[in-house]
Amino acid sequence: MPASGVDVLLVHPPSIYDFRRRPLKPGPISDVVPSTPVFEMYPIGFVSMLSYLVKHGYRARIANIAVLMLSDNRFDPVKYLGNIDAEVYGVDLHWMPHVHGAYNISRMIKELHPNSKVVLGGYSSTYYADEIMKEWPWVDYILCGDYQEDPLMKLTGAVETGGNLDGIPGLIYRDGSGMVRKNGQEIGPEVIKRVFIDYKVLASNTIKYHDIRGHLPYYSWINNPEGFTLIEHGCGFNCGFCGGSNFAYRKWYGSVAPLYRDPETVVSEMELVEETIGGPVFIAGDINDAGEAYSGKFFRSMREHGLDLPLLTEFFVPPGREYLERLSRNVPDYTAEISPESSNETIRKKTGKSYSNSSLEKSISDAKELGCRKFDVYFTIGLPGQDRDDVFSDAEYSGNLMQKFGKGAMGIHSFISPLTPFLDPGSLMFEFPQKYGYNIYFRQLKDFYTALDTGRSWEEYLNYDNGVMSRKQLVETTYLAGIRMLDLKKRMGMISDRVAEAQTGNILNYLNGREYEPGNDPSKHLTYIEKEIEWSKSHRLTPISFLVLLYKFYYDIYKLMRS
Repeated sequence: MPASGVDVLLVHPPSIYDFRRRPLKPGPISDVVPSTPVFEMYPIGFVSMLSYLVKHGYRARIANIAVLMLSDNRFDPVKYLGNIDAEVYGVDLHWMPHVHGAYNISRMIKELHPNSKVVLGGYSSTYYADEIMKEWPWVDYILCGDYQEDPLMKLTGAVETGGNLDGIPGLIYRDGSGMVRKNGQEIGPEVIKRVFIDYKVLASNTIKYHDIRGHLPYYSWINNPEGFTLIEHGCGFNCGFCGGSNFAYRKWYGSVAPLYRDPETVVSEMELVEETIGGPVFIAGDINDAGEAYSGKFFRSMREHGLDLPLLTEFFVPPGREYLERLSRNVPDYTAEISPESSNETIRKKTGKSYSNSSLEKSISDAKELGCRKFDVYFTIGLPGQDRDDVFSDAEYSGNLMQKFGKGAMGIHSFISPLTPFLDPGSLMFEFPQKYGYNIYFRQLKDFYTALDTGRSWEEYLNYDNGVMSRKQLVETTYLAGIRMLDLKKRMGMISDRVAEAQTGNILNYLNGREYEPGNDPSKHLTYIEKEIEWSKSHRLTPISFLVLLYKFYYDIYKLMRS
């Protein structure tokens, strides 16, 4: 292998491979996540797998093709991937929005490097493993389920030495006769101990391979670097639309869910974030839901490590005041988020969430009183039995929350977004649509691919309707709800009359097929959408964060000179 090569290249594709050449209207399909509609945020498992491989002496790097394509219209993925020699190319097909990109990028890699091995991983590739092995002949392997740090390392070793594949957990492969073989998965507490999200390895890799953009977690990360960690794998809840729910996890991705990570390990990862990028950290998973013993150990470890950095924490159910008091004592600078999905408690219960509006409001009120910096509340369009009036009621309720709790030190932001672009395969609603009143329009992997390959608007991507609103009505309702939100913000003085009128007119132009202003920021769908999910810009200067700042300055000048 050439000296410039690596053992493993982890490749993250864009949602739609040729998005730069096609006149697309992707819609508000990514407005409540850091990603753009290209879904360029790679799975956090990339960093953990990278860390594990490097720790065990393998040469590995990340190639975020989606970010590279977004950053520069002249970027050539064929040339870029052709210049990186690897024994194993790992392409993630974690969520279905990436099926078009994963198909084209993985096939391209095999054409460029026919003697190397292509492996897919992630929830979606696990769910559709049989179809992939039958219809995608350029894919050599699939690593199924979760916890792929050790299996990927063992697979890489077997590829390099010609070793036996039988003992690699979760591996699907073709034997010498072309027969597809499936190895059993390794499940249990010992497996999760191998997971470690080491931002120091990520940072050193960007320098080692002179490739900052290729390692970026998502497009706008360079403007506001943030760390990420998680307290669990799998989930204890059964939100009906979620492909990572307890039901989906146990049936498709492993028999144990959730498995909680050691709080000491999580805090050690946060400490590395503080040392490297000096930025805030998002903790995926509800610390309160993990139990008092877990949260106590977590906060105690934070104190012992002397951590003092902003945190974003999520709540699966509204926490009580006692927990919020403990959180505020231990984390003075924190923000929170929760997703009640609907203001209608009956609809909310159908999605798998049973708490009341009064308990939600009590938690928001307590959080504000106890020093929470910002509280985000998410509502969803396309839920079971939900009609247009229900969505408009959500908009009104959303406005009431902002009016009631949004004054003073704590900002409260409420979002209403559609359930897009797909209803997750493996979720309860996808598997049992009649029970929830849904109509499913495509189920096979090839059908999802065709929708992304031929569709021009997000209405054509939708693989469902909820039996009450058609796909067209779901789209229209989304924008009309956006207009309602603009009116509410205008009445509350959050935006001016002029801005509200201009943005409302832009939405109506879009809806009615007239010329509209899409905006210059690829992280926004229309100019009216304010991406208020950035929760902290508090950073400390570290050697790495200083280099990031220099690179941003250089890159801004570079783009200006090429424009």
